Formats: sequence, structure tokens, C-alpha cells
Amino acid sequence: MGFKDVAERFIESFGVDSLKPPVVPVGVKFFPKGTPFPEEDPTVADATIPWCGAVKLASEGETVIVTKKNIGCPAAAITLGLVHKDDKNPLEGSRKYTSLMEHPASPADFTDGYVYACKDTGHMEFSLFGKDDCGRYKTLGASLNALSGMVVVEHDMDAIVAFPYHSEQYTPDVVIIGVTPKQALRAIQGYAFELGERIELNTIGIRGVCADVTAYPFLKQKLNGSFFCLGARALSGWEGNRLSFGMPYYLFERMTEGMAESKAGFPYKLYP
Repeated sequence: MGFKDVAERFIESFGVDSLKPPVVPVGVKFFPKGTPFPEEDPTVADATIPWCGAVKLASEGETVIVTKKNIGCPAAAITLGLVHKDDKNPLEGSRKYTSLMEHPASPADFTDGYVYACKDTGHMEFSLFGKDDCGRYKTLGASLNALSGMVVVEHDMDAIVAFPYHSEQYTPDVVIIGVTPKQALRAIQGYAFELGERIELNTIGIRGVCADVTAYPFLKQKLNGSFFCLGARALSGWEGNRLSFGMPYYLFERMTEGMAESKAGFPYKLYP
């Protein structure tokens, strides 16, 4: 079965006429440097967009191509391999995340921990919320410790595409689902049905979509989850009642098969 068929089976396996809120599995395709990728159909967006926003749009039915030219968040550009983590030049033009700063931070400023510990390091030009902004972490050490756990795809990607399951143009490298806790419960039950494996979430509340549910599953070939992050919630509009899972495509197939086979043992209609 292709991605569309698997995703439709995933949705049907909840055993209800319609999911509220709906769940639209999003496919993610990486295009390494030198690999042709479509730039006109659909057209690369003129406006910049954070990766978490691209995934949100894909969950609403759009296909979005993200490149160095249009990615709205330098942290995601680093994480997804569109720029080098030690590049000392800020991304050109206005980017949604750094446009909140007095002076835009470069990828190196993120990597060196200054952005997330702007108060402790005296780099308040990277503050997002004015002179009282405490930063995302209390000290530079805490910032660097947090960054050390955020996986980064090396600088070898030209583009990453986020697309809804009804687009049959690509076989995804990673599948992302935005779900309510109730929906997440049923998905986890399906994932564990065959082998009885527990899941362990690797998340910290920063880079929730780009690192936790895109780069981590891509590099580690494991399922991972996230409660999203500041950017995903405040800039990209991910709803407060949702969390997310990302997984390699083969694990999405396994989750779907487990949900289909276990419907009689986990009747979703009875869940309050």
C-alpha cells in the first residue's frame, strides 16, 4: 500500500465515523543537496514560513516546500540541515522567529547558546519579549546542555517537503501526526500491539516539530513525540489540545497495522 492507503487505514482504524478534531497524517520528504526537487508545482512560497507552520499547513491539506530561501526559523534551518550550525551570517531577509529580535541571530548564535540564554550571556539583542525576557534557559550552561540533546541533520539538504497523505507524489521519509491525548492513546496502543514495546519521548519544549518529530525520527529511525514548543504554538497556531508524534514511514505502517488488528480489544468509541 502507498502512503495514502496506509493513512486512510490509520484514520479508519479509530472505528468512528469522523475524528474530532480530524487527524491528517503529514508526510515529510528530505531532498539532499544535488537531488532535484519540485520548485514550481507547488511553487516555493514567497513568504517565509517556520517548519512547524509548514507541517501545520500540510495537516490542513497543503503541500509546502521549505528551503533555505523561505524557511522562517533559523533554528529549524539548522536542525533540518538547510544551513550550517556554525554559520555566522544571519539568514537574509525577514524571518518570522528572528524578526522579533532587536538584531537577528545567526545560526552560530543559536548553536553557541546565546539565543536561548540571552539574559545570562548579555545578548539581549536576541530577546523575543523585550528587556524582561529571561531567555529560554537560565544560564549558558543550561542552554548548551539543552542544545546538546537536540539532534541536527548535517548541512546537506536542499529542501524538505511537508505534504498531506492524499498527495501521492512522494513516499515519506517521516510521518508526523498532530493528535489529542485521546487519539494519541489509541495510536500508541496500535504501535505496541505487535511487540509490546513501550515508547520513550525525547523532548524538551524547544524545537518541538523540527527536532523532536522530524529530525529525530529521520536520524534515529525511531518514533518520538513532542508537546510542541513556543514557536509551534505562538507562531504556527498548533492548538492547545494537541501533541505530536513523528516516526519513520515503516513505523507508521506498523502503527496502522496494529491499530487495525487491535480494534476489537481497544474500542475507541468507548473512550470518554
